[in-house]
Amino acid sequence: MVSHAGVDAEGSNGAAGYGRSGGREGLCPPRTESGWWHRYHNRLLVAAVAFSAAAATAFLLIEDAPEYPEVWMGLAIGVGFTLGFLAGHRRQYAQVVAGEFIEANMTKRQRIVRRLSTPAAAVILAGFIAYFALGRTFGPILGFMLGLSLAGWAQYGITLLWEWRHRTTLIAEKGSMYALDAVAEGEPVCL
Repeated sequence: MVSHAGVDAEGSNGAAGYGRSGGREGLCPPRTESGWWHRYHNRLLVAAVAFSAAAATAFLLIEDAPEYPEVWMGLAIGVGFTLGFLAGHRRQYAQVVAGEFIEANMTKRQRIVRRLSTPAAAVILAGFIAYFALGRTFGPILGFMLGLSLAGWAQYGITLLWEWRHRTTLIAEKGSMYALDAVAEGEPVCL
C-alpha cells in the first residue's frame, strides 16, 4: 500500500507511479516545507477574504443594500453551499488522503476537468456580474457575493478543523492535491 507521501510499505516509492520524478529512477528530495500558497487552507483563506472584500465593496456602493431581498437569497445560497460542503467534505478529503487527486493517478479526462474548473468558474462569475451590472440590478450581485463570502469562510473553517483533527495538512500543487502528515515531513514527496 502506498502512503500519501509516495512511499510504499517496503520503503520504495515506485509502486504507485507517482514516486518517480519526470520518469527518472530513484528517490525524490524530501519535502521539508510545502510553501504558504500550496497549503490548501491558505488558498481558501485568500478566496474568503476576496469574496468578503467584494461583498463589503458592494455594500458600500449600494446605498439601500439592506432593503434588497436578494441579500437574504445570497445568505441562503451560502448556507446551502455550506451544508452541501459539510455533507461531502469527509468523503472528498478521504479521497485526497487516498491519493486519488494526485495528477499521475488521474485519467486524462479528470486532469482536464481539474485544470479547467477554476477558469470556467471565474468566467461564469464574471458573466453573472456583467449581466446584472449592465442591467443596473445590483441586488443579485450583492446577494451572490454575500453567499460566496459565507461559503468561503465556512469552507475555510471546516478545512482547518478537519486538518487539526487528522493531524495533517492538505497540499495543492502542480495539478495535484494530497495530504501531508505532520509526522511525515521530511519524507520524499514526488509529483
